[in-house]
Amino acid sequence: MENIKGSNSTVSENVVFGLLLVTGGILATPLVAGPLVLLGLISTVIMLFRGQKLLHRYDQVTLSARNVLFMSFGSWFLAELISTAANNQNWSNLDYPMRFLLGVGVFWIVRCTIENRYRIFYYGLAASAVAAVILGSYQYFIQDTGRAQGWTNYPIYFGNLSVLLSVYLLIALAKMRSNLTKSWCFVLGIAALLLMSAAFFSGSRSSWLGLAGLLTLVNWRHTNFFKIIGIGFAGMIIVVLGLIYIPGLASTLRINEALQDFQGILGGNYMSSIGHRLQMWKAAWLMFVGSPWVGIGSGNYQTELIRLVESGKVDITLFSEGLMYNQAHSEVMDILATKGFLGAVAYLIMLVMPFRLFRELAFKTNAEAQTMALMGQATIISFFMFGLTLATFKVQVYCAFFPAVIAMLAAMSLNLADKRSK
Repeated sequence: MENIKGSNSTVSENVVFGLLLVTGGILATPLVAGPLVLLGLISTVIMLFRGQKLLHRYDQVTLSARNVLFMSFGSWFLAELISTAANNQNWSNLDYPMRFLLGVGVFWIVRCTIENRYRIFYYGLAASAVAAVILGSYQYFIQDTGRAQGWTNYPIYFGNLSVLLSVYLLIALAKMRSNLTKSWCFVLGIAALLLMSAAFFSGSRSSWLGLAGLLTLVNWRHTNFFKIIGIGFAGMIIVVLGLIYIPGLASTLRINEALQDFQGILGGNYMSSIGHRLQMWKAAWLMFVGSPWVGIGSGNYQTELIRLVESGKVDITLFSEGLMYNQAHSEVMDILATKGFLGAVAYLIMLVMPFRLFRELAFKTNAEAQTMALMGQATIISFFMFGLTLATFKVQVYCAFFPAVIAMLAAMSLNLADKRSK
């Protein structure tokens, strides 16, 4: 495989190093989301004006991977475009979906760099773990905020990203133990624990669903499923015992609050976190039924929700205490409401096509390439799980994080696979 030489190589390497470091520090939402989008834009401009011909020097695998990303991210953008036009919406709705298209440029700029620099990605992850736990513990213990939100503007965002980055580190430890020194294994292990501690300080219950990303480590073709079920039951028992016997654990994870929420719902009281979500999902379904093909448009969700509340179809407590929701707090339900069936298809394409790409890359022969591919699969699984209780792609940091990281991991996996083929 031919690496690009000359000025292009220098520019691309500098940009990709910045991308990898920024990704490691992505927890600092206001400081990072904007620069990450800017770097994605720079990557795309370089690809369009200086690198398109050079890209075609690569093999069919690289071109196929680029096309997969383009179709995946492009379908999401197209669904928003059609929904916006059909509902006569403000074109600013295309802001977040447009960021996904920048992922194609990120893929190219990373693919055109020297492949043995991937370890800087781990440096960034380790650094983010230290920063996350310091800030999270400061907010939780010193400021006594109850729920740490790091540099983000909401605790659940902080918790989700902390768990996901810890999953990356656990995958690296599982797949690359023989390639790493004992000191590096220790550093990555500690960093994973620090990130889990940061997630704990966030008080986010749904963030822990991201640990499902570790399922990518299971070799489903040669797995004893009774063993997997046994491990699952053992894990549940450990969690339950921890909630019972570890002081403050159930309180911090808001387990007692969840039980009280369910009791209230059974009594017809939806004035709670879970109760509000159930009402928002009901509202989203009613919106979908009213406009099943292209939805009501992303900018109309809040207006339509107010109408449903005023008509008595949705509980009035959704607007008590000044609450004003602009998403359904469920990725699937929000997509059905705002983009309809077309959006649901685009969402599946955006998850399934890159997942299949990473699955193919995971069968590469060396551990480094497999590790990056498994991280890519874990990202998709985790985002799906996060999306069960939050419309993640209506959040700025996720719209910068997801396409850039998916693109980087795909390119790094290809780069590392080349090491053994040269």
